[in-house]
Amino acid sequence: MKYQKYRLGCVLLFVMLFAIYAGAQTLSLQQCIELALANNIDLQKSELSLKQASLSSKQSWSSLYPGVTASASASNSGPIVSEYEDEWNWSAGLGVSQKIYSPGLYTNISLAKANRKTAQFSNVALQNHICATVEQLYYQILTADTLVSVYKANIRLSEEQMEKMKRMVDLGTKRESDLLKSQVQKGTFEAQLIQQIENLSSSKRELNILMGREPNEPVQIVAIPVDQMDVPSYEESYALMLDTNPSLKQYEKQIDIEGLSLRIAKEAYLPSASASYSYSQSNSAYDGSVVDNDQISLRLSMDLFDGFSKCQTVQKAKVGVDNAKLDYEAELRDLTQSLLNKYNSLNTQNQLLKIHQTNLTSASKDLEVVSKQYASGLASILDLMDAQVSVLESQINLLSDLYERKSIESEIFRLIGSR
Repeated sequence: MKYQKYRLGCVLLFVMLFAIYAGAQTLSLQQCIELALANNIDLQKSELSLKQASLSSKQSWSSLYPGVTASASASNSGPIVSEYEDEWNWSAGLGVSQKIYSPGLYTNISLAKANRKTAQFSNVALQNHICATVEQLYYQILTADTLVSVYKANIRLSEEQMEKMKRMVDLGTKRESDLLKSQVQKGTFEAQLIQQIENLSSSKRELNILMGREPNEPVQIVAIPVDQMDVPSYEESYALMLDTNPSLKQYEKQIDIEGLSLRIAKEAYLPSASASYSYSQSNSAYDGSVVDNDQISLRLSMDLFDGFSKCQTVQKAKVGVDNAKLDYEAELRDLTQSLLNKYNSLNTQNQLLKIHQTNLTSASKDLEVVSKQYASGLASILDLMDAQVSVLESQINLLSDLYERKSIESEIFRLIGSR
């Protein structure tokens, strides 16, 4: 009867993978992600950097607007050495100047836009990283929480077995050494339970920090079905990665930035052009009448020689473009390798999952057989303990496979750039 209860406990354990934890208020995976995106300090800093880049982009347009100046002055002689005059000398003026062209005048606007776009990609990459980390911690908590239940179930089974064994020892049908071995096994399960509880607490603290909460704030999460996978093929994922991965887009945009810097360096060879107009009024020094004056001017200037500084700047800018292209290629190779590794890992986990499912079925059947044999005196306590440990290891391996697959799924979507 007790082994039927044991098998029923195994079934209920796997039902936990698809059920919602009862009791206290819980957080779903989506709620955890929303909290992290709203409260994570690193993301808040990234958004401030993005705001600065946006302001710099707007500021770059100010160089196209005309400059307007106004001036006014009044003066008189005296009062210490010279004689004080009855009338003050005064003047007032208004001037307008406009840059028509200067090296980098218009290209700097494009450069500021590119920098803003780079900041946006950096922000999205951090968001994706936070989402993926939240998912991984979420699965770690579910794994640890489920394994805690597994160890507790095995401890209860050991306690029931020890109670029955004590009676059998008192009756003289079993040796005391069998009881001692069962106590050792129970202690092993208890030690594993303590370690798993610590792993659970550590993952919860890390998740709290990521969500911008106090480390020891209670966390209760909703269990989710981990047997479902929704991952595109490798070819589809690779195409999506090229199109949407924010880190890759950031390196791609850096090539544009270096190209704009090269254009600005080449524009330094071009002349600068500007225009201005000024109007002023002043009183005449002779009869005190008002004198009007205005002036319009056009200015064209060009540096003829600067010691080859412009040439060297152009060469350095070309090197910057080449370096940005190499960085892009290196990042693409790294991301491609990571994506391949994740799909290989996913394939490995699928194979292991089938093996461990078969192992659990076989181990459960073996435990049932050995339990009957031990009760009949046809098997030793070591045989029974080995069968129990085999079931426990099969359960742990199967659970680990299920949650590891979900973690891999999360990483694949992070590499794609869709989360």
